[in-house]
Amino acid sequence: MPRRVPRMSMRELVADLVPDGQQLLIGGFAFGDPMALAHEIVRQRRTGLDVLKTSGGVLVDLLVGAGCVAELAFCHVWNSVGPEPAHAFRRAVEGGHPNRPAIEELSFGAMTMGLAAGALGLPFMPTTPVTLSGHDLVRRRWPDKLGTVTSPFGDHELVSVARAITPRIGIFHVQRVDEFGNGQVFGPTAELRYAIGACERIVLVAEEVVATEVVRERPELTVVPGFAVEAVVVEPWAAHPTDSSGYYRRDLDHHIDYGAATATVEGFEDYVRDWIDGTDDHPGFLARLGGDRLAALALRDRWW
Repeated sequence: MPRRVPRMSMRELVADLVPDGQQLLIGGFAFGDPMALAHEIVRQRRTGLDVLKTSGGVLVDLLVGAGCVAELAFCHVWNSVGPEPAHAFRRAVEGGHPNRPAIEELSFGAMTMGLAAGALGLPFMPTTPVTLSGHDLVRRRWPDKLGTVTSPFGDHELVSVARAITPRIGIFHVQRVDEFGNGQVFGPTAELRYAIGACERIVLVAEEVVATEVVRERPELTVVPGFAVEAVVVEPWAAHPTDSSGYYRRDLDHHIDYGAATATVEGFEDYVRDWIDGTDDHPGFLARLGGDRLAALALRDRWW
């Protein structure tokens, strides 16, 4: 009989598993971002975090703007509507407000291959080949993440390789999970399967819990087996304002409002006060959004 995976609240997750200075990978490639996690990290005033996130988006902008991040590895950070600049991230990198995190900007391909190497237990994985000038850039800029090797097939070609990435803990949004922790994702998965396999510890943030029989009807949707999952947080609408495929659309208006509000330091502080500190928890955040807003975003015609 498989074990039942423990459940915890978002507040407990951050209090127990995301201490100051923690290294964590946060799943989601501009969709299915566990925004409720970011809100709770800000509420609990975490600092010194080492964050890995392929698509930074509003989630990373918020964490950086709140001073939670000391180190950041990412592929890009922006507000994906427009595209709107990530104002808080830009202030931190260019002006050191509220602090200047150490950053490593990798291509999506390189970061994904690093995660793939971590998932497969390999020291590195090949990625896009580089020219000699590219080899110089690799050596100077990312000596601990990227390198080059000579092809073993006698053609003397240089091949770029990405060093294995093995985050200490990964937190991922999924649409549904059963009591044994089997997590399923609808829609795009991007680097998700590699990232899950690379992490030493895994926590899922799920929209809902379903019966194991329901999971077994669509086994191809399972991105992580329950035996690999340490804990589950059940939090409907946890990805808002990004989307959760099959459950709700992206809240474009909230993205726009966030971009406008956070264009200044004062506006950012007002946003945190009104939408995060002032709502106490994620249900409070949803209550502030209002039932009409949620109803307009909800997807009623599910395809499963």
